[in-house]
Amino acid sequence: MFSPLRYRNYRFFWLGQFPSVTAMNMQYVAVAWLVFQLTNSPALLGITGLAQAVPNVAFSFVGGAVADRMDRQRLLLLTQGTTALLFFVLGTLVAAEIVQYWHVLVVAFLLGTVRSFDQPARQALLPLMVPREDIPKAVPLGNLVWQGTRLVGPATAGMLIYLIGVGHTYYVACACFAVAMVLFSQLRIDPVLPRGGPGLWRNILDGLIYIRQNDLVLTLIVLTFFNSVFGMSYTIMMPVFARDILHVGSQGFGFLETAGGVGSVLGTFGVGYYARAGRKGWQIIVGAAAFGVLLVGFASSSIYVLSLALLLLMGVANQWYMTTINTSIQMMLPNEYRGRVMGLWGLAWSLMPLGGTISGAIAEQAGAPFAIGLGATLVALLPLLAAIALPRLRNLD
Repeated sequence: MFSPLRYRNYRFFWLGQFPSVTAMNMQYVAVAWLVFQLTNSPALLGITGLAQAVPNVAFSFVGGAVADRMDRQRLLLLTQGTTALLFFVLGTLVAAEIVQYWHVLVVAFLLGTVRSFDQPARQALLPLMVPREDIPKAVPLGNLVWQGTRLVGPATAGMLIYLIGVGHTYYVACACFAVAMVLFSQLRIDPVLPRGGPGLWRNILDGLIYIRQNDLVLTLIVLTFFNSVFGMSYTIMMPVFARDILHVGSQGFGFLETAGGVGSVLGTFGVGYYARAGRKGWQIIVGAAAFGVLLVGFASSSIYVLSLALLLLMGVANQWYMTTINTSIQMMLPNEYRGRVMGLWGLAWSLMPLGGTISGAIAEQAGAPFAIGLGATLVALLPLLAAIALPRLRNLD
């Protein structure tokens, strides 16, 4: 699983992801806690997530097309620096005690815009750093960073909010991005993918046509969309569970997030170990259904220890089948479409706040457990329907 680290470029990229993704995980906790402090409203928590989702919906495919047309390393450095600046501004507003809810909305919108370019740049760099035969190992190894930082990022943010306040927590996240920029700048990659071409909008249209004509790629992206909107939206409602249902405060909130991170790391190691195993389709189908069932259990729990255990198992199931989807798509794609397709795949993850908005609106009327349980039921059913409708998914190897 760790063999791709023998390549210098991938090694620096992998190390740079640690401070960058840790800061992202810290930001999710800090923004959610700040909004809940300012508004005391689950619905406004969801709207804040929507403020990040809207620009991702609008610009993610544009970001993918840009990643296919320009130096991906330069694009990545630009997104890291801009995000650090936004964190610094929000931290200063909080530290000066002048922050208002609309300030958070504006920063959330700008963060969503930047990330619509950041994610496809990261994903599209992969084939420039490792040979194709190492992609099945490089994908779970890269996901290990995203999931492993969930072990420390949310818990660290929760403790920092408690010890030094939410404003200074943003300063720490800003410093993490500065470190990431130093490491990413060490990459020595020649931009071998074509620049320019028939025009940005024509590039976007060509990418959409490619996805539409490949039913298996389209199905895998739809499954990711569905998981993000109706499954992972529980993370947006986590402050409600921490404060009002489990009664564990900001410290307990951070460790709830960390429990999911532990499970995700275990799931990543599992899928990495079986990187060259077959029956990928059934790994996706079973993993998705298991995640939905476990999420129903979490929504029904009012016991902190039980919730931690369920979150851990949810992390295993979700990471297993999401990493398998990611690897399968990466192996199918020609390099010239990678930025656009992975931009759309990243858009699916960016729609998680949209699911939070839907869940927040339902939770305002019927309670958070009902809202999350309803989405979990839908998540468990869709992969079963997809398996029946598309034999190629069942036979994916």
